[in-house]
Amino acid sequence: MLTDDNPFEDMPEEGGAFGDAVPPPRPPKSQDPYVAPARPPKPAQTTTPSDTTIDMAEYERRLADLEARERAVAERERKVAQDQSAADQKMQQAMSGKPSKPEPNWPPCLPKKIVYQNFSEEIPDVVRTRVRMAYWHFLASLIVLLYNLVCAVSCLIGLGPEAIGDLILACVFIPFLGAMFFFVYRRLYKAAKSGSSLSYFLFFIFFTIEILIAILAVVGPKRSGLMGIIWTVAAFDKEEGNQTVGFMCLVNSILWAASAGFMIYLWIHTRVNFSQAGGIKAMRKQALEKATFGVVKAAKDHPDAAKKVGDAAVDYARENPEVVREAASVAYDASSGY
Repeated sequence: MLTDDNPFEDMPEEGGAFGDAVPPPRPPKSQDPYVAPARPPKPAQTTTPSDTTIDMAEYERRLADLEARERAVAERERKVAQDQSAADQKMQQAMSGKPSKPEPNWPPCLPKKIVYQNFSEEIPDVVRTRVRMAYWHFLASLIVLLYNLVCAVSCLIGLGPEAIGDLILACVFIPFLGAMFFFVYRRLYKAAKSGSSLSYFLFFIFFTIEILIAILAVVGPKRSGLMGIIWTVAAFDKEEGNQTVGFMCLVNSILWAASAGFMIYLWIHTRVNFSQAGGIKAMRKQALEKATFGVVKAAKDHPDAAKKVGDAAVDYARENPEVVREAASVAYDASSGY
Protein backbone atom coordinates (compact mmCIF):
# COMPACT_ATOMS: atom_id res chain seq x y z
CA MET A 1 0.00 0.00 0.00
CA LEU A 2 1.48 3.31 -1.08
CA THR A 3 1.84 6.15 1.34
CA ASP A 4 2.40 9.80 0.93
CA ASP A 5 5.62 9.84 2.94
CA ASN A 6 8.71 11.35 1.10
CA PRO A 7 11.98 9.75 2.19
CA PHE A 8 14.01 12.81 1.11
CA GLU A 9 11.89 15.16 3.05
CA ASP A 10 14.36 15.59 5.90
CA MET A 11 17.42 16.30 3.63
CA PRO A 12 18.81 19.80 3.59
CA GLU A 13 17.73 21.97 0.75
CA GLU A 14 21.27 23.32 -0.09
CA GLY A 15 23.39 21.06 -2.36
CA GLY A 16 20.46 18.78 -3.34
CA ALA A 17 20.84 15.09 -2.83
CA PHE A 18 24.71 15.18 -3.13
CA GLY A 19 25.32 18.22 -0.97
CA ASP A 20 28.18 20.42 -2.10
CA ALA A 21 29.43 17.96 -4.83
CA VAL A 22 27.55 19.66 -7.70
CA PRO A 23 30.11 20.36 -10.58
CA PRO A 24 30.65 23.96 -11.71
CA PRO A 25 28.98 25.09 -14.90
CA ARG A 26 30.87 24.31 -18.20
CA PRO A 27 32.73 27.31 -19.62
CA PRO A 28 31.52 28.69 -22.90
CA LYS A 29 32.99 27.22 -26.09
CA SER A 30 34.93 30.35 -26.86
CA GLN A 31 36.80 29.90 -23.58
CA ASP A 32 37.46 26.19 -24.03
CA PRO A 33 41.09 25.56 -22.87
CA TYR A 34 41.61 23.21 -25.80
CA VAL A 35 40.66 25.85 -28.41
CA ALA A 36 43.05 28.75 -29.21
CA PRO A 37 41.58 32.10 -28.41
CA ALA A 38 40.61 34.22 -31.42
CA ARG A 39 43.02 37.00 -32.35
CA PRO A 40 41.69 40.49 -32.12
CA PRO A 41 41.12 42.07 -35.57
CA LYS A 42 43.86 44.39 -36.84
CA PRO A 43 42.98 48.03 -37.00
CA ALA A 44 42.21 49.25 -40.54
CA GLN A 45 45.15 51.02 -42.30
CA THR A 46 44.42 54.52 -43.40
CA THR A 47 46.22 56.30 -46.30
CA THR A 48 47.37 59.78 -45.50
CA PRO A 49 47.62 62.52 -48.14
CA SER A 50 51.43 62.56 -47.79
CA ASP A 51 51.66 58.84 -48.73
CA THR A 52 49.53 59.47 -51.82
CA THR A 53 51.76 62.38 -52.84
CA ILE A 54 54.89 60.28 -52.49
CA ASP A 55 53.38 57.46 -54.55
CA MET A 56 52.29 59.82 -57.34
CA ALA A 57 55.72 61.46 -57.44
CA GLU A 58 57.40 58.06 -57.74
CA TYR A 59 54.95 57.08 -60.48
CA GLU A 60 55.64 60.26 -62.45
CA ARG A 61 59.40 59.79 -62.07
CA ARG A 62 59.24 56.23 -63.36
CA LEU A 63 56.95 57.27 -66.20
CA ALA A 64 59.35 60.04 -67.26
CA ASP A 65 62.27 57.61 -67.10
CA LEU A 66 60.38 55.13 -69.24
CA GLU A 67 59.54 57.79 -71.83
CA ALA A 68 63.17 58.91 -71.94
CA ARG A 69 64.27 55.34 -72.58
CA GLU A 70 61.69 54.95 -75.34
CA ARG A 71 62.96 58.13 -77.00
CA ALA A 72 66.56 56.93 -76.76
CA VAL A 73 65.62 53.59 -78.32
CA ALA A 74 63.70 55.34 -81.12
CA GLU A 75 66.69 57.62 -81.79
CA ARG A 76 69.04 54.65 -81.97
CA GLU A 77 66.69 52.86 -84.34
CA ARG A 78 66.46 55.94 -86.55
CA LYS A 79 70.24 56.29 -86.65
CA VAL A 80 70.66 52.62 -87.47
CA ALA A 81 68.11 52.97 -90.27
CA GLN A 82 69.96 55.99 -91.68
CA ASP A 83 73.29 54.16 -91.54
CA GLN A 84 71.73 51.16 -93.24
CA SER A 85 70.23 53.39 -95.93
CA ALA A 86 73.58 55.07 -96.52
CA ALA A 87 75.29 51.69 -96.72
CA ASP A 88 72.71 50.49 -99.23
CA GLN A 89 73.24 53.58 -101.36
CA LYS A 90 76.99 53.09 -101.33
CA MET A 91 76.52 49.46 -102.29
CA GLN A 92 74.27 50.45 -105.18
CA GLN A 93 76.79 53.05 -106.30
CA ALA A 94 79.59 50.50 -106.18
CA MET A 95 77.55 47.98 -108.17
CA SER A 96 76.39 50.50 -110.78
CA GLY A 97 79.70 52.35 -111.02
CA LYS A 98 77.92 55.71 -111.15
CA PRO A 99 78.05 57.88 -108.00
CA SER A 100 74.67 59.36 -107.16
CA LYS A 101 74.48 63.03 -106.28
CA PRO A 102 72.92 63.90 -102.91
CA GLU A 103 69.73 65.90 -102.81
CA PRO A 104 70.26 69.71 -102.66
CA ASN A 105 69.71 71.20 -99.21
CA TRP A 106 70.67 74.87 -99.64
CA PRO A 107 69.34 77.52 -99.23
CA PRO A 108 67.25 76.25 -96.33
CA CYS A 109 64.85 79.21 -96.47
CA LEU A 110 63.61 78.47 -100.01
CA PRO A 111 61.33 75.58 -101.01
CA LYS A 112 63.45 74.95 -104.12
CA LYS A 113 66.97 73.93 -103.10
CA ILE A 114 69.90 74.78 -105.37
CA VAL A 115 73.04 73.04 -104.13
CA TYR A 116 74.07 70.46 -101.57
CA GLN A 117 76.57 71.29 -98.85
CA ASN A 118 77.64 69.43 -95.73
CA PHE A 119 80.78 70.67 -94.01
CA SER A 120 81.12 67.68 -91.69
CA GLU A 121 80.90 65.01 -94.39
CA GLU A 122 82.50 66.63 -97.47
CA ILE A 123 85.16 69.05 -96.18
CA PRO A 124 88.37 67.75 -94.52
CA ASP A 125 89.14 68.91 -91.01
CA VAL A 126 92.25 70.83 -92.10
CA VAL A 127 90.36 73.32 -94.29
CA ARG A 128 86.87 73.09 -92.79
CA THR A 129 87.29 76.23 -90.66
CA ARG A 130 88.31 78.37 -93.65
CA VAL A 131 85.41 77.12 -95.75
CA ARG A 132 83.00 77.93 -92.92
CA MET A 133 84.55 81.40 -92.63
CA ALA A 134 84.05 81.95 -96.36
CA TYR A 135 80.43 80.87 -96.06
CA TRP A 136 79.69 83.25 -93.16
CA HIS A 137 81.46 86.03 -95.04
CA PHE A 138 79.18 85.43 -97.99
CA LEU A 139 76.13 85.86 -95.75
CA ALA A 140 77.65 88.98 -94.18
CA SER A 141 78.32 90.39 -97.67
CA LEU A 142 74.60 90.09 -98.42
CA ILE A 143 73.84 92.27 -95.39
CA VAL A 144 76.51 94.81 -96.41
CA LEU A 145 75.11 95.05 -99.95
CA LEU A 146 71.60 95.59 -98.63
CA TYR A 147 72.89 98.32 -96.32
CA ASN A 148 74.75 99.85 -99.28
CA LEU A 149 71.42 99.98 -101.13
CA VAL A 150 69.84 101.76 -98.15
CA CYS A 151 72.68 104.30 -98.21
CA ALA A 152 72.10 104.88 -101.93
CA VAL A 153 68.41 105.60 -101.28
CA SER A 154 69.39 107.96 -98.44
CA CYS A 155 71.83 109.82 -100.69
CA LEU A 156 69.14 110.20 -103.34
CA ILE A 157 66.78 111.70 -100.76
CA GLY A 158 69.34 113.83 -98.97
CA LEU A 159 71.68 114.92 -101.77
CA GLY A 160 69.38 115.11 -104.75
CA PRO A 161 69.19 113.50 -108.20
CA GLU A 162 72.97 113.16 -108.54
CA ALA A 163 72.72 109.84 -106.66
CA ILE A 164 70.13 108.23 -108.93
CA GLY A 165 72.81 106.50 -111.04
CA ASP A 166 74.42 105.05 -107.94
CA LEU A 167 71.05 103.81 -106.75
CA ILE A 168 70.57 101.87 -109.99
CA LEU A 169 74.05 100.36 -109.78
CA ALA A 170 73.53 99.51 -106.09
CA CYS A 171 70.52 97.46 -107.17
CA VAL A 172 72.68 95.69 -109.78
CA PHE A 173 75.15 94.60 -107.11
CA ILE A 174 72.50 92.46 -105.38
CA PRO A 175 72.40 89.75 -108.10
CA PHE A 176 76.17 90.19 -108.41
CA LEU A 177 76.41 88.57 -104.99
CA GLY A 178 74.62 85.51 -106.36
CA ALA A 179 77.30 85.20 -109.03
CA MET A 180 80.00 85.51 -106.37
CA PHE A 181 78.37 82.63 -104.50
CA PHE A 182 79.08 80.25 -107.37
CA PHE A 183 82.36 81.75 -108.60
CA VAL A 184 83.97 82.34 -105.19
CA TYR A 185 82.43 80.47 -102.30
CA ARG A 186 81.33 77.32 -104.19
CA ARG A 187 84.65 77.26 -106.00
CA LEU A 188 86.46 77.22 -102.66
CA TYR A 189 84.03 74.59 -101.34
CA LYS A 190 84.74 72.26 -104.28
CA ALA A 191 88.48 72.92 -104.10
CA ALA A 192 88.58 72.03 -100.40
CA LYS A 193 86.42 68.96 -101.04
CA SER A 194 88.53 67.55 -103.88
CA GLY A 195 91.93 69.13 -103.16
CA SER A 196 92.09 70.28 -106.79
CA SER A 197 94.77 72.86 -107.57
CA LEU A 198 92.80 73.97 -110.63
CA SER A 199 89.75 74.76 -108.50
CA TYR A 200 91.93 76.68 -106.05
CA PHE A 201 93.45 78.67 -108.91
CA LEU A 202 90.04 79.63 -110.29
CA PHE A 203 88.92 80.56 -106.78
CA PHE A 204 91.86 82.93 -106.38
CA ILE A 205 91.04 84.68 -109.67
CA PHE A 206 87.44 85.49 -108.75
CA PHE A 207 88.25 86.09 -105.09
CA THR A 208 90.83 88.71 -106.08
CA ILE A 209 88.18 90.46 -108.16
CA GLU A 210 85.85 90.51 -105.14
CA ILE A 211 88.62 91.98 -102.96
CA LEU A 212 89.23 94.77 -105.49
CA ILE A 213 85.50 95.57 -105.55
CA ALA A 214 85.47 95.77 -101.74
CA ILE A 215 88.44 98.18 -101.78
CA LEU A 216 86.66 100.27 -104.42
CA ALA A 217 83.57 100.30 -102.20
CA VAL A 218 85.61 101.75 -99.35
CA VAL A 219 86.58 104.67 -101.57
CA GLY A 220 83.06 104.93 -102.96
CA PRO A 221 83.51 106.89 -106.20
CA LYS A 222 80.45 108.40 -107.76
CA ARG A 223 78.65 106.51 -110.52
CA SER A 224 79.86 103.23 -109.02
CA GLY A 225 76.87 102.25 -106.87
CA LEU A 226 79.17 101.98 -103.85
CA MET A 227 78.51 104.58 -101.17
CA GLY A 228 81.92 105.00 -99.55
CA ILE A 229 84.22 107.77 -98.35
CA ILE A 230 83.63 110.13 -101.30
CA TRP A 231 79.88 110.08 -100.65
CA THR A 232 80.55 110.51 -96.94
CA VAL A 233 82.54 113.70 -97.58
CA ALA A 234 79.88 114.96 -100.00
CA ALA A 235 77.16 114.42 -97.40
CA PHE A 236 79.04 116.20 -94.61
CA ASP A 237 79.77 119.15 -96.89
CA LYS A 238 76.07 119.78 -97.30
CA GLU A 239 73.79 121.49 -94.83
CA GLU A 240 73.19 120.06 -91.36
CA GLY A 241 70.12 118.12 -92.47
CA ASN A 242 72.38 115.65 -94.31
CA GLN A 243 74.67 114.78 -91.43
CA THR A 244 72.71 111.56 -90.92
CA VAL A 245 73.33 110.55 -94.53
CA GLY A 246 77.03 111.22 -94.08
CA PHE A 247 77.15 109.10 -90.95
CA MET A 248 75.36 106.22 -92.77
CA CYS A 249 77.88 106.36 -95.63
CA LEU A 250 80.73 106.40 -93.11
CA VAL A 251 79.41 103.22 -91.48
CA ASN A 252 79.09 101.69 -94.95
CA SER A 253 82.75 102.49 -95.65
CA ILE A 254 83.80 100.85 -92.39
CA LEU A 255 81.80 97.70 -93.21
CA TRP A 256 83.41 97.43 -96.64
CA ALA A 257 86.87 97.98 -95.12
CA ALA A 258 86.26 95.18 -92.62
CA SER A 259 85.06 92.93 -95.44
CA ALA A 260 88.15 93.67 -97.54
CA GLY A 261 90.48 93.03 -94.61
CA PHE A 262 88.82 89.71 -93.84
CA MET A 263 89.00 88.61 -97.48
CA ILE A 264 92.73 89.46 -97.63
CA TYR A 265 93.26 87.39 -94.48
CA LEU A 266 91.34 84.48 -96.01
CA TRP A 267 93.23 84.82 -99.31
CA ILE A 268 96.60 84.56 -97.56
CA HIS A 269 95.69 81.52 -95.48
CA THR A 270 93.98 79.71 -98.36
CA ARG A 271 97.17 80.19 -100.39
CA VAL A 272 98.77 77.65 -98.03
CA ASN A 273 96.18 75.03 -99.00
CA PHE A 274 96.81 75.81 -102.67
CA SER A 275 100.52 75.12 -102.18
CA GLN A 276 99.77 71.88 -100.34
CA ALA A 277 97.55 70.78 -103.24
CA GLY A 278 100.46 71.09 -105.68
CA GLY A 279 100.42 74.76 -106.65
CA ILE A 280 100.84 75.99 -110.22
CA LYS A 281 102.43 72.80 -111.56
CA ALA A 282 99.58 70.60 -110.38
CA MET A 283 97.10 73.15 -111.70
CA ARG A 284 98.64 72.98 -115.19
CA LYS A 285 98.59 69.21 -115.15
CA GLN A 286 94.96 69.08 -114.03
CA ALA A 287 94.00 71.65 -116.67
CA LEU A 288 95.71 69.54 -119.35
CA GLU A 289 93.98 66.39 -118.11
CA LYS A 290 90.63 68.14 -118.07
CA ALA A 291 91.13 69.46 -121.60
CA THR A 292 92.16 65.99 -122.80
CA PHE A 293 89.14 64.44 -121.15
CA GLY A 294 86.92 67.03 -122.84
CA VAL A 295 88.40 66.24 -126.24
CA VAL A 296 87.95 62.48 -125.73
CA LYS A 297 84.37 62.96 -124.55
CA ALA A 298 83.59 65.17 -127.54
CA ALA A 299 85.09 62.55 -129.86
CA LYS A 300 82.87 59.87 -128.31
CA ASP A 301 79.78 62.00 -128.58
CA HIS A 302 80.50 63.09 -132.17
CA PRO A 303 82.54 60.33 -133.85
CA ASP A 304 81.97 61.60 -137.40
CA ALA A 305 83.27 65.07 -136.60
CA ALA A 306 86.19 63.60 -134.66
CA LYS A 307 87.14 61.45 -137.65
CA LYS A 308 87.14 64.46 -139.96
CA VAL A 309 89.27 66.45 -137.53
CA GLY A 310 91.69 63.51 -137.19
CA ASP A 311 92.03 63.14 -140.96
CA ALA A 312 92.63 66.88 -141.30
CA ALA A 313 95.30 66.75 -138.55
CA VAL A 314 97.07 63.82 -140.25
CA ASP A 315 97.08 65.63 -143.61
CA TYR A 316 98.44 68.79 -141.96
CA ALA A 317 101.18 66.80 -140.22
CA ARG A 318 102.24 65.22 -143.51
CA GLU A 319 102.41 68.56 -145.22
CA ASN A 320 104.19 70.38 -142.33
CA PRO A 321 106.52 67.92 -140.55
CA GLU A 322 108.74 70.74 -139.12
CA VAL A 323 105.79 72.31 -137.31
CA VAL A 324 104.79 68.95 -135.84
CA ARG A 325 108.32 68.28 -134.58
CA GLU A 326 108.49 71.72 -132.98
CA ALA A 327 105.09 71.26 -131.31
CA ALA A 328 106.14 67.85 -129.99
CA SER A 329 109.34 69.35 -128.58
CA VAL A 330 107.39 72.09 -126.79
CA ALA A 331 104.93 69.55 -125.37
CA TYR A 332 107.81 67.39 -124.10
CA ASP A 333 109.47 70.34 -122.40
CA ALA A 334 106.16 71.31 -120.78
CA SER A 335 105.50 67.77 -119.55
CA SER A 336 109.01 67.47 -118.09
CA GLY A 337 108.25 70.44 -115.86
CA TYR A 338 105.59 68.42 -114.00
